Amino acid sequence: MTGPGRSLVFPRWSSDVRLDGKTAIVTGANTGIGKETARDLARRGARVVLACRDMAKGELVVQGILSEVPLAKVVARQLDLSDTNSICQFAENIYNTEKALHFLINNAGVAMCPYSTTADGYEMQFGVNHLGHFFLTFLLLDLLKHSAPSRVINLSSAAHAMGRINFEDLASLKDYHPVKAYAQSKLANVLFTREMAKRTEVMGVTVYAVDPGMVSTDVFRHFGRPMQEMVRRFNCLLKSAADGASTTMYCVVTAEQDLGTRLRLLLGSHNIQEQSMFCRNVCCHRWTCDERLDGKTVIITGANTGIGRETTRDLARRGARVVMACRDMERAEESREDILADTGNENITIRRLDLSDTKSIRAFAEITNREEKQVDILINNAGIMMCPYSKTTDGFEMQLGVNHLGHFLLTYLLLDLLKRSAPSRVVVVASVAHTWTGLNLGDINSEKSYDTMKAYGQSKLANVLFARSLAARLQGTGVSVFSLHPGVVQSDLWRHQHRCIQVAVKLFGWFTKTPVEGAQTTLYCALEPGLESQSGGYFSDCAPGRRSRQAVDDDLGQKLWEISCSMLTLTWE
Repeated sequence: MTGPGRSLVFPRWSSDVRLDGKTAIVTGANTGIGKETARDLARRGARVVLACRDMAKGELVVQGILSEVPLAKVVARQLDLSDTNSICQFAENIYNTEKALHFLINNAGVAMCPYSTTADGYEMQFGVNHLGHFFLTFLLLDLLKHSAPSRVINLSSAAHAMGRINFEDLASLKDYHPVKAYAQSKLANVLFTREMAKRTEVMGVTVYAVDPGMVSTDVFRHFGRPMQEMVRRFNCLLKSAADGASTTMYCVVTAEQDLGTRLRLLLGSHNIQEQSMFCRNVCCHRWTCDERLDGKTVIITGANTGIGRETTRDLARRGARVVMACRDMERAEESREDILADTGNENITIRRLDLSDTKSIRAFAEITNREEKQVDILINNAGIMMCPYSKTTDGFEMQLGVNHLGHFLLTYLLLDLLKRSAPSRVVVVASVAHTWTGLNLGDINSEKSYDTMKAYGQSKLANVLFARSLAARLQGTGVSVFSLHPGVVQSDLWRHQHRCIQVAVKLFGWFTKTPVEGAQTTLYCALEPGLESQSGGYFSDCAPGRRSRQAVDDDLGQKLWEISCSMLTLTWE
């Protein structure tokens, strides 16, 4: 299980590089990423100056670090980035007390706050996030040059990709939107980094901008209550503050020759949009493969929208015969026409399938077994997420019934065809949500109590356990089974959420994947050559993913198998 803000989605970076004899300043070090950055620097032996607006909190962090690292060299200094007088006083204090400065980490920031201005009359986000750090860096540059080789690290955000510098209204006096103002300030961070890097390279001062990712910190404090509730609910999809500090620390300790190529590519781009796409593709691990599927047959559930539709499009381009298994036939036909026009593949069939009705599942399987000579790939993609309480036609809680039991029965009914078509594959689209909760075996149908998130997490855990158990049972048959997390994807899966949450998902679209990007891990599991040896595995971003402890509990998998068979009245050994 994960702790607060600790997500299994993000692997933790580590390094044993020491920083004895080095001095670092971290702005906004009294909380969140800044606090964890300061702690990491202190552990490595650096002298750390915590530049904080709230000195009481800063001193508490100092005491906390000293209790963990008794010999740590850490001090807190007053710095209010919204006031140029405070910035000047801080810089003067640094020159009076510090002999060197090897790392200036411009970490502090404010995000999407109501309109206000700094002490000098600048819009708060632009003033603090950009101008404050710009001025601070300017004042400390002589010390950085004196201490060369030294580094400046500016915490920006992927939000810079949606930013635009409004030179006609930098103070946002004519028009203010908290998201636009935030994005503008983050774009300013990246542009500042790029320009400063050009000017200071000959001085031995290197400059980097980093996107820490979506991190669970109090940067969300200005959000409305519904959006804060969304952040709380989806906390496991966020990075912890310690994980959020990893990219900063990577830029601190990694040797220049190792950093150089990748970061110069990022900062040397002539187009800011290209920079954002570079970052996005690194995060999303866009997978490519020239594998053809001529003569192969693929079944995809939920193929009329989102990930399923883009998976269908990709497989159609590869020449596969694709059976689109859909509940909404009208939308399916629209999707088919779109994919046909795009790919020219006319061998796409629509077949009705309602996973909330076992009669529909049996009818679909009967037609498929009769009309298809083979099924080379079965992609169990369809799903429903965090819906109000309801039941399937057969009386199952809807999320468990559709996401797990429906696909369990479908796979059972098509298994003989899959075996005859071997080597073949079954791909189960699960989710990192499988880590949210366990299986409530005493109330698996949510008759006694119901929580939308727990029910969804339970259904996704069932997906992962089912794939693992099925793979074990199919050893030697030529049928491989995989489960996966597609990522947080912009799709209509969010349709059952509160309107504020739906708006927030769109608002923070730069932290999510498009349906095309979300389909990549599905395609990887369906097509990657040589993957058979990892049957039963769980994948994320086109690579082996990290499962919760319960997801690898074979005894729990066996109990789920037995319960599923009982609920569906199946005999499946």
